[in-house]
Amino acid sequence: MHLTALLIAVSLAVPQTPDTLEVASVTAERNRASVSAAPLQQVSALQMEKTGAVSLQEALRTFSGISIRDYGGIGGLKTVNIRNFGSQHTGISYDGVTVSNAQNGQVDISRFNLDDIQSVSVEIAGSDDIFRSARLASSVGVLNIVSAKPLFDSTGTIASAQMRFASFGTFNPYLSIKQRLGERWSAGLWANYVNSRGDYPFTLHNGSVTTRETRLNSDVASLNTELNVWGDLGKGGDIRFKLSWFDSERGLPGSVILYTQNPTERLWDRDFKANALYSVSFSKWKLKAGLGYVNAWNRYTDANPAYPEPVDDRYRQQEADLSLTALWAPATGWEISFSQDVVVNALDASTPYCPYPTRETYYSALSAKYRSDRFTAVATLLGTIAREQTKIGEPAPGRENLSPSASLSYRLLESSDLRVRASFKESYRLPTFNDLYYQRVGNKNLNPEKAYQTNLGLTWFRQWNGHSLSATCDGYWNNVRDKIVAVPTMFIWSMRNVGKVMMLGCDLSISYNGKLADWLRMRAGANYSYQYAVDVTDPQAKNYRHQIAYTPRHCGSGTLVLEMPWINVGYTVNAVGERYTLAQNTPEYRTDPYSDHSLSINRTFEFGRRHCWKLHLAADVMNIGNVNYEVIKYYPMPGRNYRLTIKITY
Repeated sequence: MHLTALLIAVSLAVPQTPDTLEVASVTAERNRASVSAAPLQQVSALQMEKTGAVSLQEALRTFSGISIRDYGGIGGLKTVNIRNFGSQHTGISYDGVTVSNAQNGQVDISRFNLDDIQSVSVEIAGSDDIFRSARLASSVGVLNIVSAKPLFDSTGTIASAQMRFASFGTFNPYLSIKQRLGERWSAGLWANYVNSRGDYPFTLHNGSVTTRETRLNSDVASLNTELNVWGDLGKGGDIRFKLSWFDSERGLPGSVILYTQNPTERLWDRDFKANALYSVSFSKWKLKAGLGYVNAWNRYTDANPAYPEPVDDRYRQQEADLSLTALWAPATGWEISFSQDVVVNALDASTPYCPYPTRETYYSALSAKYRSDRFTAVATLLGTIAREQTKIGEPAPGRENLSPSASLSYRLLESSDLRVRASFKESYRLPTFNDLYYQRVGNKNLNPEKAYQTNLGLTWFRQWNGHSLSATCDGYWNNVRDKIVAVPTMFIWSMRNVGKVMMLGCDLSISYNGKLADWLRMRAGANYSYQYAVDVTDPQAKNYRHQIAYTPRHCGSGTLVLEMPWINVGYTVNAVGERYTLAQNTPEYRTDPYSDHSLSINRTFEFGRRHCWKLHLAADVMNIGNVNYEVIKYYPMPGRNYRLTIKITY
């Protein structure tokens, strides 16, 4: 604790800078992925628009090494899994602010609205950006979501109205307005509403009998709103305030086993978030300070008639965090940063025997980076200290850990942008409140999971006469120790540190962008992942060296966009190999491979001279082949479905 207090004092003594984006004119395509010392994949808002991706899960499915766990249904839970570590190991940064869930460690990415996003990227096993929150260094990979900052014309106002209609009774209106407030201030407010019956048909195979069924209890109604205020303080720096509110009610469609669906579970969410981010630069220093608060309430009910009485559980999570970062550039090519995060989490619930836990976590990160024309090296040492308290019973013991990471990139030839890169990272995942304290199942003596990542890769990039071509190849070896799993004991299940997982794999990607004719530009990309992820916990166990559940050995994706003066056509395919739903790789647990094809036709019309306004029209067909598949066993996905989008921006 004395060390932590000293680190906080040092951080407070040094000034700060935010992640506020500068207004810039981009004249050439950026190629961050090929020069990054650690694997990086990125997609811009324009690319997502032209491929027809309207949700975060649709955009991320085209990334190599990334899988989306989708529990079906329009409002079903959707989480990000990086290289099979589990979604609890994925860090999420939204405009430089960490998004987390201390109760179960999983963040539902379906809540994020892509209509106001500038770019989405995923960093694995490290980052070239050392001017960021220390907490993000604790994850095996980080999903970065950057929202768009307005670029005003002479009117000082940008307004958008959008209506999206889709299959299964889905409609999705969206409104946005951004306003300049004087010379130094501006504000933006948007609201996104989704309502859907979600009653899609699917085919059910039960032995030799095949029937056509309808998904039950898959309805959703949600409202997502956000207010942003940007301030330019001149030499005093920049500041950004963000307030957001999410309110939803949805059915949890549950699994389909034999002919039985369980349409009795429902979930309500009411989340309020507020944060402020301030940054300033002077001389050789950049300083950043962030302050945030989250109040997340949810209610879960299950009126299953088989239960003695209906289930009606209420949960409330609260989080307060302070993040301070200082970056010093002592010489050309050199940067040194220190970041300190203090996070306080609390949980109360209506469930019996809730101990009302509170956790204080201190993250301290010291990083250094050197960059020249041909060489980049980054090193980070992260210290983590966690202390817990409970109102009822004994709390979990305190935990402390030091986690190193390092990455480098070197351009092999002066005349060619061919680079070799390597990285190593140790990550440290604290047990969630559910792991520690959930009634009967929780285990207060759990050790945190430790993940070790080693990556070695090649990147190549070339530009010529209006064309660009890039390729990456990364091989990796990962393992997890003290993996937290549920283990049956005498009469109940309990969380235990008994898992060890070894992962070997390779991620390949290639992309092309070029003008084929005066009237035709083509963008194309392909990704492939090979994943050998096996359980090595017990050599005597029946599942020893079996592929871990829901991990395909082979998967890949492809995108093709044709841009023409009169129309744009986007095509996407995602292919996933066979998987196993349980630890043992036996035929009865095998899940069939599948491929999902989507097509988008879109066009943006521009009108007016003094003040341009735009009309964007898009028609999309998802799952063109009407394939009946499951991402999670017994949770059928929708077949062929359609979507129409109309958007006006003034």
